[in-house]
Amino acid sequence: MIEVTANLIGGPVYFTGDKISCRVTFSYVHQTSKSHNSYVQTKDSGECSEVLGWASAQVVCICSINPQKVLVSDSVSNSSRATFNSTSLSPRAGERGLVIFSTKPKILVCDLKLPDDSCSEYIYEETIPSNLPPSFRGQAIKYSYKLKIGLQRVGASVKLLHVPLRLMTWQNLGLHSCHDEQEIVVSNPFLKTNISMNSELDDPLESMQLLTSRRSPSIYKVTNSKGKVVSLCLFKNGYRLGEDIVGTLDFGDSKVSCMQYSVTLQSQEVVPEEKRCRIGGQQSKLGDESVLTSYSKHHEFCIGFLQTHLSLPVPLHVTPSFDTDMVALKWRLHFEFVTAVSALNWNGETAWEPPKVTDIETMVWDLPIVIYPTAPAHVSKALYGACEANILL
Repeated sequence: MIEVTANLIGGPVYFTGDKISCRVTFSYVHQTSKSHNSYVQTKDSGECSEVLGWASAQVVCICSINPQKVLVSDSVSNSSRATFNSTSLSPRAGERGLVIFSTKPKILVCDLKLPDDSCSEYIYEETIPSNLPPSFRGQAIKYSYKLKIGLQRVGASVKLLHVPLRLMTWQNLGLHSCHDEQEIVVSNPFLKTNISMNSELDDPLESMQLLTSRRSPSIYKVTNSKGKVVSLCLFKNGYRLGEDIVGTLDFGDSKVSCMQYSVTLQSQEVVPEEKRCRIGGQQSKLGDESVLTSYSKHHEFCIGFLQTHLSLPVPLHVTPSFDTDMVALKWRLHFEFVTAVSALNWNGETAWEPPKVTDIETMVWDLPIVIYPTAPAHVSKALYGACEANILL
C-alpha cells in the first residue's frame, strides 16, 4: 500500500495573495490482514514495490448558496455532485457547491516507483490571488477553501486527498490609505534599514497594526425622549481578531436613570437586494435582509453608578469584515439600556433605599464597527487547526 501525507508548512491560515506551501510525502507501507485501514511494517520474503501512476494538486474555492435566502440561477441549482471514473480530474470532483475558483493543477509525480519501506517527498507551492473572498460560513453564503490532491495507482480508480484552508482578506478594507502615514513614521537612524521587502504581506500587516493601535476616541451621547441616558466613549472603531473592545460609560450628568445595560458583539450577514430570494413572488422584507449572529456579551447592573466600563473580546475564529457581490459581512455593537420611566430621586437622603417597584422601558442602539484580520500565525496557533491529512492507496 501507499500512504500519502500532506502537511501545510505555514499552517492552515493564509492571507489572500500569500503563497501556500505543502509537503507531500509518499510512503510504502504494509497492510495487515485484520484491518484495511491499519498497517504495520514487516519484512517479506522477496523484494516488492508499489507504483503510483500520477499525483496532481490544486487549490479550489467552493461557494455553497442557500436557495431560501439567495437567488440561484438554473445552471447552479441543477449542478450536482460530479463523479469521475477516468484518469481525468475536475475541480468539481466530489463537491456539491459551486467551484468559483481553482488554480491550474500541478503534476507532483508521474510513474513513481516506491521500493519496500521507502518514501519520497515533494513540495507543492501556489500563490493565491488577492481578489478572492475570505473563508466564511454564513447562513446564506459559504466560502470554503481546500487543497485538493488527486492520486491514482496503476490499475486503480482516482482518489482525492483534501486539506482544508482558511483564507483572510485585507484588500477591500482600505489599508492602502495608511501607506502615506507609514512613510511619516520616523525610523531609528542608528539601525541599518533593509531596502528590499522581506514579504509582500509586511506592508498590510503594518497597516493593520497602525489602524487598530492608533487611538481616536469617539464620544456618543445616548438619549431617549426624556433626555440623556449615558455618554459612551470608545477609543477606536476598528479592531483586529483577538483584541478587546474597551469603552467607558459616564452616567454623571444623565437625566434618565439607567438600571442596567448590555452590549453584544454581533455580525450582520447582508445579501444585496437584487440577490435576495423571493418568497411567494415577493421579495423578502427589510427585516429579513440580514442574518444576525451574536458572539461575546457584556452585561452589568449600573443603578447608582457614575461611571463604569465595558470589555468585549473579539474571537479569533470569526471572519473579519468583507464585501462581495453576493454577500457582505458587517459588524456592530448592539446596546440595550433598561431605564426607569421616572427618574430616581437621590437628593436629601443619607441612606438611600431602592424602590420596590419601578416602571422601566428598554431602548436599543446599534453602533457599526470594523473587524480587521490579524497575523495568520496567531490565528493558526490559537485555533489549533489541522494542517495535515493522509490517505491510504
